[in-house]
Order: sequence, then C-alpha cells, then structure tokens
Amino acid sequence: MNIIIKDVSIVTMNENNDIIKNGYIVINQEKIKEVGYGEYNGDCKDYKIINGKNSCVMPGLVNCHTHAAMTLLRGYGEGLPLMKWLNEKIWPMEAKFREEHIRVGAKLAIIEMIRTGTTTFNDMYFFQKEVLEVAQEFNIRAVLGTPIIGDAWEEQLKSAVQLNDFVKEYSKNEDMIKTMIAPHAPYTLSKEALIRVAEIAKQQYIGVHIHISETQDEVDMIKSKYDLTPTEFLLSTGILDNKVVGAHCVHMTDNDIDILRDKEVSVAYNPQSNMKLASGVARIAEMLDNGVNVCLGTDGTSSNNNLNMFEEMETGALLQKLWYKDTTKLNGSDMLNIGTINGAKALGFQKLGRIEEGYKADLVMIDMNRPNMIPRYDIDSNIVFAASGNEVHTVIINGEIVLYNGEFLNIDEEKVLYESNKFCENLI
Repeated sequence: MNIIIKDVSIVTMNENNDIIKNGYIVINQEKIKEVGYGEYNGDCKDYKIINGKNSCVMPGLVNCHTHAAMTLLRGYGEGLPLMKWLNEKIWPMEAKFREEHIRVGAKLAIIEMIRTGTTTFNDMYFFQKEVLEVAQEFNIRAVLGTPIIGDAWEEQLKSAVQLNDFVKEYSKNEDMIKTMIAPHAPYTLSKEALIRVAEIAKQQYIGVHIHISETQDEVDMIKSKYDLTPTEFLLSTGILDNKVVGAHCVHMTDNDIDILRDKEVSVAYNPQSNMKLASGVARIAEMLDNGVNVCLGTDGTSSNNNLNMFEEMETGALLQKLWYKDTTKLNGSDMLNIGTINGAKALGFQKLGRIEEGYKADLVMIDMNRPNMIPRYDIDSNIVFAASGNEVHTVIINGEIVLYNGEFLNIDEEKVLYESNKFCENLI
C-alpha cells in the first residue's frame, strides 16, 4: 500500500531524536520513502491520504518479552510470590493448554497489543505454530520462541529447531516472523541442556530468549549449585555466545553487567511484572551507562496484568527515578528509545524503530487533542508520562493499515472478544 500522512507531528527517533512539529510521511509498500517538514507538494496519485491534524506519529512499540497466550490467565493466581505462583498456579494450568487455548489467547493478546501501539512482540510460549498463524492473519511482526524447560528438553529443543525451519519455509514474509530458541531459565534446566541449546543456537544462527536473575531465589539456587551467579553460569555454558535477549536481569552484580555488555546481551526490562511479583528493581540506569542495550517488555498478563507498553514506559522511568533517588534518570526520550529502536536491535530487525527514509513502515498515530496530552511542551514526555495507550487511533505495520481511526480493518474484534469470553468461562 502507498500512504501519505500529512499535517502531522512526527517523533522520528532518528539519531538526533528530531521532532517535526508539522510535516509529512510518504510510505511506499512496506518502507518509508520520505519524511519532510511542512506541506507535501508531491504527486498524491495512487496514494491513500491520512490527515494527521492534531495527531502525532511515532515508531511502533516493540514488546521484547511476553507470553502472549497467557491472556487466558489474566488475574489467575493473584498475590503470590513468583516461585509459589509458578509451581502452584501457572504451570499446572499451562499443562492443560492445547492448540485451541493458544489460538484464542494469542488473538486476544494481539488485539490488545495493536490497540496500545505495539507492532512487534517477542513471544515465549507453547504451540507457536498457532501464534504464527494468528500473527500472519493479524499482520503483526513477531519473534516466536518455543520454551525449553525441565527434563523433556531434548524433544523441546527439536521442536524449536523444527519451528525455525517451518517459519523459514512457510512464513509469508521472512522479515515479519522470526524465531528464537527459548530456554526458560538457568534454574529450570540442567547444565547439559543449556550447553546443547547454546550449540544448536550457534549452528542454526538462531537467537536465544531466556529469563535471567528474575528473583533472589533463582540467584541463591544457582549460587548454591554452581558457586556462580546465573549470568556467570550462562557464560560458562556458551549461551551468551549467541544473540541473547535476557528477560528481567533484576539481581545483577557489577561483573554480571560487564558480562552483559561484553557479550552484547540485550536486557528486556519488565518493571510492572517485577513490581507485581515483588521480584526487585533492575539496575537499568547503570546498564545503560555501561553500554548495555536495554529494551522493554510487559511479560505475560498474569503478572502485569496487561500488554500496554505505554504503561510500561511510564512505570519503567518512574521506578528508576525512585530507585536511584535521581529525577534525571530515564527521561521521555530515553524510554522511547528503549521501547522502539533498542527493541528492534535486540530482536535483530534491521531498519526498524525509526521514522526515517528506508526504514520499515511500522508506525503508530496518537490523538494529541486529548485533555491529558495538552499542552505539548515536550512531546516525548507527553507520550511516556501522560499517555495511557488509549490515544492510539491508527496503526500501520509493514506498510499496511491494521487499525484506522480506532477500527480494525481486517480483524473481527467483536468476534474475538466474544470467543475469548466464552472460552474462559470453562477454563478455570
């Protein structure tokens, strides 16, 4: 599709973090062809024109750590610490999940994500072929990871490689769907399993998506067993020799942070989940200062309890300010980088996360004529600290309009919501 968005404010997220107060964007097929100031005076023939008056365009948000189909478990197992929550509530229920559960949960999740401006997500969950089909049907960019956990790791690893082969062969667009191998965590897998995962990932050129040092309990378990921190232990297995997205990274030593930097591990910051499960506060400001690529994730909806990246950006910034007792930590621009371009880098998507010529056209339009968005002294600040996500009215993914003026163009939202409600009535 060819699109011109005119008379619009643009948060480019380019290297200079330029803000265009009134400009235009020209989209040809899946890429941005031109970004300019003022009126567009070129040829408009064969272009769909979107009037951007009173709107702001920003890059689509990149959710770097979630378990999408856990929408079916939203609000289940409330008020428990992580280990008790996993062992007594989440894992027993997930053991009952089959393909139909994942299909329904993924549809609900993707609608929620798109409505709140997410155009790319990094998933770790079961039955990923179902998620693949839904992601392609709903036209969202996704990275799919088959979890590897416990004693059945060899079969799960085979499934992860098969998924990668399947995506390469059957995906409609190889730059819309990728895979990662997703070993759950250092404490849920043997050293032998992690070494083999590391070897396969390296051989197949597949990235690794793994939980690291989410809780103090995990750190204590690994320390007791190996006399290493989880990060040091993963280093010894070869896992960190791959392209890695490490979720949480809450309890990290100075040496751990140095390892993350040296191994170019991307840290997926999950502030709301970490707060809700009382896991702790990740040292994000120090990681950024030390050159670690930090991105942002929501985690699953049973520990958040939503997939709203606008909320995550605000919470993430406020938590760092409070933790360090320093108001200068993580301003609006910092959080937008973490939520967009840093996420694209973490997931290996080239030319994604900026509004710039040649970049992929994953764009979100926000209504700036809302009471909470006026005045507009600092648009970055408004987006991060004032917006709720409900201001999103139009979403373009890979050059295709998915949501337009608040309405899905090719998704029967009412049907998905009805089916989800009916499905969950008999789930618990």
